[in-house]
Amino acid sequence: MDALLLIDTDDASYPSDDAMETLGDIVTRTRAVGGVLIFASTKADLADTPDEELSIFVPDEEDLVLRSESPDVFEGVDDLAAGLHDLSVDRIIIAGADATAATPGADATVAEPDAGTGGDVTDPAAHAGGDADAGTSSASTPGAVYASAMAGLVCNFDVVVLSDSTTDPDGKLVTWGDAAVGAGAMVKKTADTWLRM
Repeated sequence: MDALLLIDTDDASYPSDDAMETLGDIVTRTRAVGGVLIFASTKADLADTPDEELSIFVPDEEDLVLRSESPDVFEGVDDLAAGLHDLSVDRIIIAGADATAATPGADATVAEPDAGTGGDVTDPAAHAGGDADAGTSSASTPGAVYASAMAGLVCNFDVVVLSDSTTDPDGKLVTWGDAAVGAGAMVKKTADTWLRM
């Protein structure tokens, strides 16, 4: 089953009208089939914003609304991965606003075995320059969509990044699609993405 994860799609963070219109189509399709629709905010200044105002797509009572203190929503929301696995979600389709300052590098490093991941894994976060809280420079700090997509891979989800619905803070489409593919994600256009429910 798929879950559609939209990150930082409030008015200020997601300024592209074209991307908003494109993403609106898959939001409508997800709601029409009763799919899992998740709205996540990583913005501290929106912590007290009512759920229905957290996104331009107006979350309703059927949608899951999350607030994360980390750009990586899997790190910022306790038990998100476990909860999605319990719902039989195995693929996450992700889009929204992303402030990755530089195209993530192509030189991945292999992480040491981690008890939480079940063994050796390639650390996709290495593509993004590490954890934003670990004191890395802002030029290599991953944005919320990229960081969450990479974390989704580590949490054993298939990940699809919607290339025409993921924008930078200026409303331009992000340019790190090749790095995401290199880490194991799929990058697709929204209209070409079919939901499995």
